[in-house]
Amino acid sequence: MNGSAHAALAGAWLAMVMGPPRIYPPLPWPLIGLIDVMEWVFVLYSLYTVAIPLAGFFRRRPPARVEPRSRFAIVIPAHNEGRVLAPLVECCQSMDYPDALYDIYVIADNCEDDTAAVARASGARVIVRTNRDERGKGYALDYAFRKINAGSQRYDAFVVFDADNLVHPDFLNVMNSYVATGHRVIQGRMDAKNPTDSWISATFGMSVWVSNRFWFLAKHNIGFSSVLGGTGMCISTELVRQIGWGATSFTEDLEFTMKALLQGTKTVWAHDAICYDEKVLTFAASWKQRVRWVQGQATVARMYMGATAKRGLREASPGFIEATFQMFTPFYLMLGTILMLLGYVIPGEFMTDPILHRLASSGFWLVLMILEYSLPIAAAIIDRLPAKALLYLPLYPVFLNSWVPLTWYGLLSRRPRHWTHTEHTRAMAYSDLVALRAGRR
Repeated sequence: MNGSAHAALAGAWLAMVMGPPRIYPPLPWPLIGLIDVMEWVFVLYSLYTVAIPLAGFFRRRPPARVEPRSRFAIVIPAHNEGRVLAPLVECCQSMDYPDALYDIYVIADNCEDDTAAVARASGARVIVRTNRDERGKGYALDYAFRKINAGSQRYDAFVVFDADNLVHPDFLNVMNSYVATGHRVIQGRMDAKNPTDSWISATFGMSVWVSNRFWFLAKHNIGFSSVLGGTGMCISTELVRQIGWGATSFTEDLEFTMKALLQGTKTVWAHDAICYDEKVLTFAASWKQRVRWVQGQATVARMYMGATAKRGLREASPGFIEATFQMFTPFYLMLGTILMLLGYVIPGEFMTDPILHRLASSGFWLVLMILEYSLPIAAAIIDRLPAKALLYLPLYPVFLNSWVPLTWYGLLSRRPRHWTHTEHTRAMAYSDLVALRAGRR
């Protein structure tokens, strides 16, 4: 589950227990009706956010392993990533998959450092892109996909990694099984490369662990479309030829997820295809990064939420309704904050519906909060994740609830015209990662 859902649940519980200095006069009935609608939307969405994770305690059987036969183009968009790129290229070259069945492409996108030279020296094929007007990962991927598809080499799927990543040696074998089964959009599991570097990277990592198992895997288990995560994703080259990439918002991954879904292709989750992503070390850096994500989510919601809602209602499709809920998440947090303030200012009009009032007075929200904050422990145990990061568990609620102000800021602030780069500095070999996970360093 994402942080904004946790924060909204926290806000709901606070609204139940805060008492105002005095009771205000009753509100006119149209406003009371509006508040009732807001409350029901909030409660139903809250139940959705706590029901989905229940499906994360089991796993659907993945496709059976098959002999390697899918051809992959590994695509690495890189903007000024010379400091961290080489370990990823070396990691990809060492994967347990026939060399003849995959090639590595680095997109040196508007670079001002030695990214292209590092990529060539590491043995990758380099695509240099310079476009000062259209900047960002989505534009870089669109350029690379079109260029590779127009070339003489034929591939079954694109696999995308961020330049700061490391990759499990079995990644392509897992993806090969999904592609051979006919899946066209697949998201692998994203883990944190550096979950013990700081309290931010630790709590960020815990949030990712929870999302992996109790959101993305859970949705896949139920049969809903999962969501692309920007890295560790595998996309059919034929699908890109058919519908184009064209995803250039700040959250190009979510944008393409919804575009493909409306064209009839769900995103499936491959829990055993693992890549490791560098998490930022400071709160300021995480704030900047997450604000960009919130703004991108709002953009995608404006583009696709109406279409998925219409399809969901017209076709009575749970899948499209759930996709609509997925895009509603940042607005849900804002709704929770508004209701929290209303519960403080005008308690006489808050949760007046008998069913909602019973929920409000039963301790239901507090129980849900306790359950939600225990999910990182469950994820760490089930997926055998670094226990050392759990030392930062007391700070996990701080990180999650920071989604409240940053979401408001992101949705109400002036949108930047261009994507902003997140600097990566944590260069390590895959062997170093394995040693860290084993507690030898």
